[in-house]
Amino acid sequence: MPALPLRKRLLHSILKYAKHVQALRQWVLELQDDHMSSVESFIAVDEFDLEPSNQRQSDLSSLSSVSSISCRFPWSQLFDGVADAQDELYLKNLAQIREHIVYLENTRVLNPNIIHKLSQLYLVLELYKKDDEKCFRHNLRVSPETFDEILKRIQDHHVFVSEGPHDQFPIDKQLVIALFWFGHFGNAASVESVGQWAGVALHDEYIRWPSAAEKEAAKEWVEAASCAAWRDGWLLVDGTLVPLSDKPGFHGEAYFDRKSNYSLNIQLITLPNLRIIDYVIGHTGSCHDSTAFAGSCVYRHHATLLTGREWIWADSVYPIEAWCVTPFKKPASLLQDNKTFNFWVSHVRIRSEHAVGYLKGRWQSLRGLRQQIKNAVDHQ
Repeated sequence: MPALPLRKRLLHSILKYAKHVQALRQWVLELQDDHMSSVESFIAVDEFDLEPSNQRQSDLSSLSSVSSISCRFPWSQLFDGVADAQDELYLKNLAQIREHIVYLENTRVLNPNIIHKLSQLYLVLELYKKDDEKCFRHNLRVSPETFDEILKRIQDHHVFVSEGPHDQFPIDKQLVIALFWFGHFGNAASVESVGQWAGVALHDEYIRWPSAAEKEAAKEWVEAASCAAWRDGWLLVDGTLVPLSDKPGFHGEAYFDRKSNYSLNIQLITLPNLRIIDYVIGHTGSCHDSTAFAGSCVYRHHATLLTGREWIWADSVYPIEAWCVTPFKKPASLLQDNKTFNFWVSHVRIRSEHAVGYLKGRWQSLRGLRQQIKNAVDHQ
């Protein structure tokens, strides 16, 4: 048979206890009359049990309503024979029993399911991070393991040491807020101002020239994707535009790009594995890619960085140099040999577009910055 509701089981136990109290009181009065010396034998014979038997559950479940339980109990008999001060304990005990029964009869929900209003920071750091990696990645665009690694790298940086009278926000929460903002676009990324990015001093550790092993791995990938003669073209460059939500008040026309948006120009120099080794930021959307690229370390120091006959793959808008190879433009691209050349160049260069797509897909604030630029400081 189905289990009785908690309220009915509690009512049954309390009423059974009340009857036990009444019986014990009656027995004590009889002992006083008969000069009996012990009550333990009675307790051993009729020991009180808070859990109803199967038979009592069956009887109780057949009742038409919960309120009928207390109505059928002979309350008036409990108070019979109580006349002196020493019986006050019995009266108090019985009054408390009745209060409990009235409470149970008039309470619809014994254990209310209270929904605690938790902050998003708590949900992300405590719940999602431990039990729901999918939601954690959806909010912060990184896995919990990557989050812990980033936190470990930045937590000892001096920027997190408060120099004022107030303590800083916990570092892990600062990182959550930053990653959430970096990874969202539109209204979800709207902010009045953005502080400095945590851990900028770690820039040189991650944005660096590749090691010999990393360079060789890049060359092996190019050779596998094209041919052995092209293995020295192991670097890629591509530009992308980061739209702005509003026309800047600071020389706004300079930000107007070829796609009729107000934007910023970013140049990325990457390896075939999508790792960024150099970049250029700070140029407006109207700036040509070749002009922006000229500000990169690779462009300015190519004679030192690129050894032998090494070169970098670029789009057709970039300058043609001995160390910078681009596809053929029309009408030269219409020749069959040049078509074949462009076809295989695209097999290699596609990785630069993948790098841009991966960056914007992960950090969706780059799809549209909701940042007003009113002066040179805002631009920086």
